[in-house]
Amino acid sequence: MTCPAWMTRWISSSRCAFASFVPMVMIRSASIGDAAQIADVMRESWRSAYDGIIASAILDRATAPDGGARIRQSFRTRPWQRMIAAVEDGIVGYAAFGPERDVLDMPWPYPVTPAGSEHEVAELYALYVHPARWSTGTGRALMDQVLVKVRAAGYATITLWVLEANARARRFYARAGFAPDGARHELDDLGGVTEIRYRRALGPGRLET
Repeated sequence: MTCPAWMTRWISSSRCAFASFVPMVMIRSASIGDAAQIADVMRESWRSAYDGIIASAILDRATAPDGGARIRQSFRTRPWQRMIAAVEDGIVGYAAFGPERDVLDMPWPYPVTPAGSEHEVAELYALYVHPARWSTGTGRALMDQVLVKVRAAGYATITLWVLEANARARRFYARAGFAPDGARHELDDLGGVTEIRYRRALGPGRLET
């Protein structure tokens, strides 16, 4: 039996290689109506993942509740962005992706690179799971579906940026087949923390477990 990439089940690993007794989670396209729940997931994930990495005062400011206003704005102002949500009695995770942006050479809001415009290089902009759902397979299911979608769109490569000090996320991306490509970027608005770029080819196959 081969399980679909967009769903994990309560099912033994002998029947499905990437699901080992994890609760059902469905991956679907996100909409502007999901903004408030997506913002809640981002806020809780940031506070857990970046505690001790980003200064508390900066983290408090960056995660201040806004009812999903910033997420709703992104739906309106980033027509190239695609967003999917992991749903189990409400949204428990999400991912945003699209063409690669010029993070290194241009100011915010980052424009799409020529390679992104030509559907050569995609970028995973964000992948967050509520801390209560960490290590349940939810992030893996989201990543699987992102890879399926960007391959189907014709991209040959996908990149992402991750905080250098975020060891947990770096391990997750390494298991997904990503590796650092040497690019680095300091985030002045987050206290000067450094993020590094990871990259992987989009050949045949699926996320490693």
